[in-house]
Amino acid sequence: MKKDGPARTFVRFAALTLINPTTALYFAALTTARGADLSGGAAGAVFVTGVFLASFLWQQLLVAASGFAGARISPAARAWTFRAGYGLVALYAVKVALPLR
Repeated sequence: MKKDGPARTFVRFAALTLINPTTALYFAALTTARGADLSGGAAGAVFVTGVFLASFLWQQLLVAASGFAGARISPAARAWTFRAGYGLVALYAVKVALPLR
């Protein structure tokens, strides 16, 4: 299995975050709800900078954690983490599709 470098791993995590519907909807909801407060140039710039820095730091944490864990877990454990991740995504999809009342 070919190992990706840190830059490629970061780009992959950042791209996955950008296309994540929950992230996109959350950002859209925040900017819509706070639109009047962000109409000024300085406030909008600070908000966008804060969102960028928070996302960047989150991506760095994910890359570091995956690099640390990926180098230390067995292929069998890695397969189980993939299954657990897929299961969580499936449960989340069911929750979104069938909201509790």
